Amino acid sequence: MTMTSTHKMESNTMNNARTLEKEWKIPREMVAFVAKCPRLLPGESEDSYRKLFVMMVDEIEPQTASEYLVTADIAGLFWDIGRYRAWKDVILSLHRRNALETALRITNHYQNAMVGEAPAFIATERKEAEEWRADPAKREILRKRLADYGYDEEALNAGALLEALVPLATIDRFLASARGQLKAMLKEVYVRREFIERARNALDERVEALQKGAQQKQIAAPN
Repeated sequence: MTMTSTHKMESNTMNNARTLEKEWKIPREMVAFVAKCPRLLPGESEDSYRKLFVMMVDEIEPQTASEYLVTADIAGLFWDIGRYRAWKDVILSLHRRNALETALRITNHYQNAMVGEAPAFIATERKEAEEWRADPAKREILRKRLADYGYDEEALNAGALLEALVPLATIDRFLASARGQLKAMLKEVYVRREFIERARNALDERVEALQKGAQQKQIAAPN
């Protein structure tokens, strides 16, 4: 690495630190420890994470190094929770298609007095599921066929839920864990601050009492 490229890297690092200090509201000495955006997935942006982090700083108002570290962890947990909630919606959506294909296969079997999962039926149900998505006229025909066998929208949604129970339960465990950690961290911050505030008030009252006592002694002292 040449001296010129080294200087450029150092300059970029300094500029980045100034930006984080100004926009992310992070003390310069804490930048290396808390200014770490999580690895982003497709569709996510660093700007969204930055806004979340700044909101957490505004709300928690960290005063010490440990509070900044906890604030960074809290922002990361909220970011994970947002992901998990979005993934639950996607999982249900994906499994609804599976539930639709299952319903189409069952009703197709009934119509043709056949059972089993012959390749021809599997291909047919997938074709019909695609027609359901892309062809409004065909969708109405298929909807009527499903309704004749008791499959309405609620039944399809229930089928999607049943098929998605395992991955949804996993996501719910992740959510419960993240929320539990958040609760513990926020409690730690606010309980600590409450303790510090009580200690400060007690100290102030003690100092004030000592000062009053000293003043009374001076007043009572003989000239």
